[in-house]
Amino acid sequence: MNRELLRDLWDAIWKFRFQTLTATALMVAAKLAGVSVPLVLRSVIDDLAHPAQLALFPVFLVLAYALLRFLSDALSEARDVVFSIVTQRTVAAFTSRTFTRLHALGARFHAKRETGAIVRDVQKGSDGIAFLLGVALFTILPALVEIGSIVVIMASNYTMGFIAAIFATFVSYGLWTNIFTRRRMLVQREVNSLESQSDSRIVDSLLNHDTVKYFASEDTETARLNQVLEKWVDARQRNQRALTTLHVGQSAIIAAGITAVMLLAVQHVAVGRMTVGDLVLVNAYILQVCMPLNTLGFVFRETNDAIVNVERMFAILRAEGKPGEDVDQPDAQPLRAATGDIVFDHVHFGYEPTRPILHDVSFRAYSGKTIAVVGGSGSGKSTLVKLLFRLYEPSSGTVSIDGQDLREVTQRSLRQAIGIVPQDTILFNDTIAYNIAYGTPSATRADVVRAARAAQLDEFIERLPDHYDTRVGERGVRLSGGERQRIAIARAILKDPRVIVFDEATSALDTRSERAIQNELHRLAHGRTSIVIAHRLSTVVDADWILVMEHGRVVEQGTHDELIAQGGVYTQMWTLQRQQGELEHTQRKLSGEAVALDELTHGVAEVLQEQLADRHVDLHTVVTDPELGTTANRADLRDAIATIARSEIMQASPGDRIELRLERQDNKALLSIVGSGTELPRLSAKAADDAQATLAAFGGSLTLMQIDGRAAYAAVLPLRPVMDPPPPVDMAASALSESELDFPLDDSTPAAAAPVVNREPLRGCSLLIVDDEEESRDALELLLGDFGADVHLAASSRETLDFLDARPHSKWPTTLLCDIMLDDDADGYDVLREIRERETALGVPREDRMQAIAMTGFADADHHERALVAGFKASLTKPAPLERMIEEILRTTPPSPYFTEGRARPSS
Repeated sequence: MNRELLRDLWDAIWKFRFQTLTATALMVAAKLAGVSVPLVLRSVIDDLAHPAQLALFPVFLVLAYALLRFLSDALSEARDVVFSIVTQRTVAAFTSRTFTRLHALGARFHAKRETGAIVRDVQKGSDGIAFLLGVALFTILPALVEIGSIVVIMASNYTMGFIAAIFATFVSYGLWTNIFTRRRMLVQREVNSLESQSDSRIVDSLLNHDTVKYFASEDTETARLNQVLEKWVDARQRNQRALTTLHVGQSAIIAAGITAVMLLAVQHVAVGRMTVGDLVLVNAYILQVCMPLNTLGFVFRETNDAIVNVERMFAILRAEGKPGEDVDQPDAQPLRAATGDIVFDHVHFGYEPTRPILHDVSFRAYSGKTIAVVGGSGSGKSTLVKLLFRLYEPSSGTVSIDGQDLREVTQRSLRQAIGIVPQDTILFNDTIAYNIAYGTPSATRADVVRAARAAQLDEFIERLPDHYDTRVGERGVRLSGGERQRIAIARAILKDPRVIVFDEATSALDTRSERAIQNELHRLAHGRTSIVIAHRLSTVVDADWILVMEHGRVVEQGTHDELIAQGGVYTQMWTLQRQQGELEHTQRKLSGEAVALDELTHGVAEVLQEQLADRHVDLHTVVTDPELGTTANRADLRDAIATIARSEIMQASPGDRIELRLERQDNKALLSIVGSGTELPRLSAKAADDAQATLAAFGGSLTLMQIDGRAAYAAVLPLRPVMDPPPPVDMAASALSESELDFPLDDSTPAAAAPVVNREPLRGCSLLIVDDEEESRDALELLLGDFGADVHLAASSRETLDFLDARPHSKWPTTLLCDIMLDDDADGYDVLREIRERETALGVPREDRMQAIAMTGFADADHHERALVAGFKASLTKPAPLERMIEEILRTTPPSPYFTEGRARPSS
């Protein structure tokens, strides 16, 4: 390693040889000026010893003395300035080289590395290179020049006794330093190793701080770190004792040398062989000789420490990748991805030879088709993706694209031809534009905007304080899971690959976000060869082909319908997931409650009063629509909003104003925390994740936006479709007016025929509710079902039409209750138009057609007017009063037995 290091240092010096030669010349001049200072001082003293001579001569000598001292320091500083470019460029080059090498190493290396230790090794190694480069020329060489000059002057002017004393001091100092420094190196290596372990444990623990808190393991983590620190303290103490022994011995040798030279000089002055000026000269020179000796001792010790640090960095530079896996074959050619036909042919693989993962896996993903891979955890699904990207090489068998073995193509061309939307999109702590364009450096801002628009990100980005230049925070923590996934989709759209991989792309999302993202994934996969790794089978039912994996083997394959018909592993997984989905649905229905957002907003303000008082911050609540409501767990939602508000309060200055604002925005409720400035508060990753998880559990999301020129975190919440039900209502008397009844209600009506309180006014009504938000569907199903309606649910236009197509018109629900804004490509207007087209094709008379009521979160009259023009009989604004909704259902529904038993409907 030393030879390799010397060669690299020499290459750096040679590359900047002009600067090096200039710095060397300045260094020699500075040392010669320094050596000349005692000579001039001797002349001054000897002239002063003869007062009979003129005083002009000492004046010039004193000026020369001062000038030489100034030049010694000034030339040294000039040398540092000239040589700094050499040191800085070399350190930067080594750091870049090591960084490049780390990225060139494969997945096997990175699976075993420790992030904290690697970062420390690179930092310490770079510092060691800088030290060694500066030491080689400007510590050792100047010391040798200075010592050599002094020895020459002493030898030419004084007896050899002085030279013998100086030589004996040099030899003793060198032997002592060499012996004890080498002993100390062993301890220093141990110290470095323990420091790497300590840094690694700190970084690893902080990266997993959520897990630490989940298991209340703070004390355990501290104890694990203290185990390493105790060893480090012991090693550092032994290192310090060794260093102290080294320093004490060096000081003793130098003191002995100075004593011997000064005794010899005093003796010569006493007998008249030397002047007083000679005594001062010898004293100055012996001190000047000892200073380089101390410097050389320090340099020798620090050089060994630097070499130990550089050794660890050079271990990274010498690490070799596996040919065909990490390193391209010598004759590797660029991949020619014409159609994107992928073949796994009898592939076997294991991360370790003793732990096989894949067993004889064979399949083909045809060009332009979608193949899905499903199975339980540990079945080998994601390993297929790693082999496709050639992060690993199969133990046997081949993976090919368009007939080209991936081991025989270049990594860069392979990875440029494949796009991926991963399970957890980790973003760089940079701008949104940078993250979208990552992987496509040539993309212009216009390209980025087009990709964001295609991924339906543009509206969200335009609401942000700095739009595309908004920073996303460490690992993208300022964005919700759905927003991060859309950025990953935008990346893939911008890359425009021939092959696209979706690796559990929606598994970390809530159901509503998953459905919205799934629509974008379908659009992205169109016309491309796509591989979908999935756990939720509901996301792959439309795949052209499905592989079922278990214990590293393909146990079943076919289309969704074929696999269901087989009644095997896939059918069992499908049944279990359906049951689990129904259970989760029931749990959400039970935990969700109607939340009046006006009351919640004021409740959050009350919770924050103590923090506001402590920080002297003003909080103003602004409620533009007091009727807004949502479905959620009231306490959880309040705590999530309060947590975000606290982060804003803690970072606000005394006297600042913060707003808690509730308003209707489009089809949602927006509850935002608006700070006093344009900078967003620093929200911890855990706080952001917890808030996002709470909101996502009830169909909401956490987002960033700009409100009145100020940065804000905002909770986007789905609107509850109806208000809380009132006490039992006399629907016969109050829901319908007299004019809407087929007979008058007056004093002549028999008492037995008078309407009575009807607790099930919708009995006999069959409703089809279409809403893309699960919470809204659940609320309507619960409330309207309690009032006697037969309720059917659909989440999209496709589900609606599939439901209707599966039964004759006589079995269709009588009334459609449809949200205008749906997440899929069609909206409520499209749903109604498709229904009318089907009814026309079936020859259904106009009076027998399904009646339709529109629901929308938009409160303006234009939306309601458009709904009525489109053919809806009524249009309701969310949240609608329950009485109004029931009234409209009864008004638009064909005759049904909504009166209680015992009262016959009179004939006309």
